[in-house]
Amino acid sequence: MAKISVTGSAFAGFGVIARHPGAVLTWGVAMLVLSVAPVLALIAFMGPEILKTMAAVMQHRDGPVDQEAMRQLMQMQSGMMLVQIGGWLWSTFIKGLICSAVFRAVLEPDQSRGAFLRLGAQELWLTLLFLVASVLGYIVVVIASIGVMIPAFIVGLASGSQGQGTLSGVLTGFGLALIAMAVLIWLGLRLSLAAPMTFADRQFRLFESWSLTRGSAWRLLGVALLSLLMVFAIELVVAGVVLGAVFAAGGPPVWLNDPMAIQAFFARPPLDLLRMLWPWLAVVGVAWTLLGAGLVTLFCAPWAAAYRDLTR
Repeated sequence: MAKISVTGSAFAGFGVIARHPGAVLTWGVAMLVLSVAPVLALIAFMGPEILKTMAAVMQHRDGPVDQEAMRQLMQMQSGMMLVQIGGWLWSTFIKGLICSAVFRAVLEPDQSRGAFLRLGAQELWLTLLFLVASVLGYIVVVIASIGVMIPAFIVGLASGSQGQGTLSGVLTGFGLALIAMAVLIWLGLRLSLAAPMTFADRQFRLFESWSLTRGSAWRLLGVALLSLLMVFAIELVVAGVVLGAVFAAGGPPVWLNDPMAIQAFFARPPLDLLRMLWPWLAVVGVAWTLLGAGLVTLFCAPWAAAYRDLTR
């Protein structure tokens, strides 16, 4: 029976980065462009209208309510809800696109043309899987939360005195929360290979992962824990470097401790803010290009390697 190599799967992302550093850098540039371009388009399209509406509302904040300004504000908020939904769909598509490239580097290493990037059935099916999984995950978490809170509340009421009842309810809720968390982790591990299955089969796969991962939950848990530890260690190193650079440059600006100064700073016209902040935005963009793609690779590659171990 095929078995998952825990260390081999967990370190698969480092293998991809070492073998294809140019491809990983290309993924970072693609992520940056695809993430920033819609934001810039939204600012160009809706920015003037948003500023106009906010100015009208602020103008009447100390006087009678301007009904037209409030109507425009409500309309703007409705539009922003649609923008948020669109942003969720677009970010999920970016995730599916880059994750497919990582899967291709692990499962189809001979398909290196174009830094493993494609736009086809595999990417679209994987995007659909991520959308469905996120919705189902949210529903399951809500149900689990209700299943924890209601029994804890009932136990608290049935325990009599106020102090004892509160303690009993808290202990019951804590115990049930641990059980619910363990069950959710187990379910997540059993379905964790749905993404590479969907990519490899070029069809929607979710619950098919259940049979594939039978008997491999503990190894998959080891892969997940080892991957998270490595990513956490990298984040600590990066945070230490950033903080060291900030304090070497004299520490954070003093005005950050003054709420009035912060409010005055962000009250400036958007173009003025952009002129002042663009060097920092450029640094963040470069850092995101280098680190973002690397982290995605470290997160996605282990599951493709685990799938490869179980199916070869």
